[in-house]
Amino acid sequence: MSDVVTALDTLDLAVSRAEGLVDEATLKEASAAADRIRDRRGFLGQTLVLALAGGTGSGKSSLLNAIADQHVTETGVLRPTTEEALAWIPAGPEPGLIDLLDRLEIRQRVEQTLLPRLAIIDLPDHDSVVLQHHLMVERMLPEVDGVIWVFDPQKYRDPLIHNDYIAQLLDYQDQFLFALNQVDLLGQDELAELRADLARSLQEDGVHSPRIFETAADPPQGAPRNIEALREFLDEQLDDKAVSTGKLLGDIRRAGRRLGDEAGLLSGAGVGFEERWPSVRDSVVEAVTDGLGFDDAVCRVGDFLTALSVETGGRFGSRLRGEFSYPMIERELGAAIAASGVGPPARSPRHGLAKAFHTFWFGDADRELVIDRRAGVLSEELDGRFGAGMHGLLWERAELGATLALVEIEARQAAGRS
Repeated sequence: MSDVVTALDTLDLAVSRAEGLVDEATLKEASAAADRIRDRRGFLGQTLVLALAGGTGSGKSSLLNAIADQHVTETGVLRPTTEEALAWIPAGPEPGLIDLLDRLEIRQRVEQTLLPRLAIIDLPDHDSVVLQHHLMVERMLPEVDGVIWVFDPQKYRDPLIHNDYIAQLLDYQDQFLFALNQVDLLGQDELAELRADLARSLQEDGVHSPRIFETAADPPQGAPRNIEALREFLDEQLDDKAVSTGKLLGDIRRAGRRLGDEAGLLSGAGVGFEERWPSVRDSVVEAVTDGLGFDDAVCRVGDFLTALSVETGGRFGSRLRGEFSYPMIERELGAAIAASGVGPPARSPRHGLAKAFHTFWFGDADRELVIDRRAGVLSEELDGRFGAGMHGLLWERAELGATLALVEIEARQAAGRS
């Protein structure tokens, strides 16, 4: 199955294959559209990909277990338990999600069927003493759709997470969620005061309107608290992403159709060259061997190329006529005739009455054999000097047509799954 990532990659391929087949302005327009889509922050597929980030003991892993309603990852409070990132992903994940996890080198993957359009990556603790963990967190944040920053009542003002992470990544703040975890340890008044203080500290970081969820992911007694409200919010984010994905896919399809229109491919790329060229080539050979004249042979090649250029149209038709101009046709046809040896028949060794009787009864077999052999050589020369070049250009056009058709198919398939 296709997804937005696959359709976008195919559009990139179409842009590269369109060079020389469409004008530069159209190429730049399609390339800019692809860049705009690719520059979109977060994962481009249909799955909402979130990262859980937080310090040691904040309860990230417990929060993931609570959202998943199952034991997904180990928890701990005294030391960093999450030694490497773990991904909780839908069963049968889309290809783009697999590519993302491969690129981020996330090997631990747990498939789930509870929330089939949601993936959560449990990141290593941001305050881990292991330098690689810090680098991993920084590298992943721009790649995902959103980040849930998890705080605990003891370290919610940790300057490391505020100064080194949140304040440095404000370009992504519209993708940030904040979870004040372990609220079961606080009284009601204490919770209200702490939540207000957390909001102030986030605003001081530069987060304009922080969205804060109060959770108790793993209370000593009873079930997790306030997890359902977080799940409902994530459902809303999934719906928003579906709308956004539809817009992106529309942009991809429009860019592809624009390329196809400029290349003259909206009605198809086929011109039946393989079926038509042999008869044109044979007619040129016949014109030369039957003595109809060099100019007649040139016109037959030229008429065929004119027909192709009209049928393909646009920049490609002009390119076809430019590469196979009449001076080029005359030059190459003359060289082909010279290479084949087709021309006035050689003088026969037979003379007089004996030759006349031989020709009357048996025909001039020697001459016919020579002509047939030279006609075969001329046919090969025409294939090499004209047929191969025309086929090569038309093949480029056909490749672009097939690629643009694939863009449309992949975008439609992705839209059907969003």
